[in-house]
Amino acid sequence: MYRRAVVAGALAAATPGCVDRLHDVAASTPRDLGVRSRYVDGNPMVDSRSVLSRPEELLTHAASFRSAAATRGALKPDATESRAFVDRTDFVDDGGKAILVIAQRLTAPEVRLRLGGISRTGDHSIRIAVDQGGVRGEVETDESVVKTLLLRLTDERGPPERAIVVVGGQRAGITV
Repeated sequence: MYRRAVVAGALAAATPGCVDRLHDVAASTPRDLGVRSRYVDGNPMVDSRSVLSRPEELLTHAASFRSAAATRGALKPDATESRAFVDRTDFVDDGGKAILVIAQRLTAPEVRLRLGGISRTGDHSIRIAVDQGGVRGEVETDESVVKTLLLRLTDERGPPERAIVVVGGQRAGITV
């Protein structure tokens, strides 16, 4: 535990402004699973593929992608930060080893999403915990906005077949 804190501190000093790397190092993740995350304030996905297309009571949404073309088709043309993250991903269907999971939450404007941890729930299943930062206690708002977390996953065992994404106590199950 102490070594992990030292490594996280060294990375924070060596890579100012790269908070996604710090969260990735500190996250609880199986050793044979690689992950990088990127928080996006807003909705980079086309509305028909995002949390906005879900029933009003479903505040959490997740989607997975195995190819760059499929991912780009789900993103808005002006989502430059998200598209740059996708461009750095070597997708499984394109000859690489990574998949992309997009987790979304309708929540208060001051909330930020970050990777809390990943655990295995079976041979080819994972559970992704996403933390809501920026507020304490229960998050209630009259004006909900979309918050997004992009996750690039590589697994030495091969891509997972199922994933459960948990944000704020709500789950979203996806088939990869």
